[in-house]
Amino acid sequence: MKTLISLKSAVSKSFNLNVIALLLLIPVIFPELALASELATLGSQGQIFEIKITGSTVLDQSPKQNDNNSLTMKELEDNDPLVVALRQYLEKLGSPLSIYAADIVKQPQWQRALAISWVESNMGKHCYDNNCSGIGVKPGHPAWRKYKTKLDWFIDMCKLMEKPIYKEKYTTFKQMRGVYVVPGSDAWVNGATQKYGQLVSLTEQASLDRQKKAQLVAALVTFPENID
Repeated sequence: MKTLISLKSAVSKSFNLNVIALLLLIPVIFPELALASELATLGSQGQIFEIKITGSTVLDQSPKQNDNNSLTMKELEDNDPLVVALRQYLEKLGSPLSIYAADIVKQPQWQRALAISWVESNMGKHCYDNNCSGIGVKPGHPAWRKYKTKLDWFIDMCKLMEKPIYKEKYTTFKQMRGVYVVPGSDAWVNGATQKYGQLVSLTEQASLDRQKKAQLVAALVTFPENID
């Protein structure tokens, strides 16, 4: 009986490790499933990988009660190195956007959108109508946009950054001065540039952490007998 219990425990641990290893390695093995994030603002090039799995391809997203072999996509997303790092970063700044970290990193050009929100609203601290980047000139203006949640605003902001005028023409914060923000200031440009740089560094470090975790888990899966 003891042998049976030990075997069951080993199988359970091996299952979880295999699932985690597979998900961590997906962006490396299948880059076409990953989301590439352009880092053009500071002249850098890089990639941000995003797990894109839906339905029950690998996991049961609605695990049965007491099923220790099931992992939900939300649990995996919430514990992704990039999500964890961004959440901690935003929490240190006292930003109410921290609760949306897992959703934020899924958006295109999210670093640039967050950087702009820093100089416009201290990353969501001071918003009107949940508009945290001043889209639409100012409150009361006919073009002013109102949102139900700050996440709704952020998704819209990222869509705006994807438009050719900002994605292809005015690609730096200096160029955006007098276009996105009128008249703009050195403080606006410098503040956004600084925060963008921090977010890019955070993204790159998270990518390295993800690779290290994938290698560690892969080693544990290869040698399950070493698992306590």
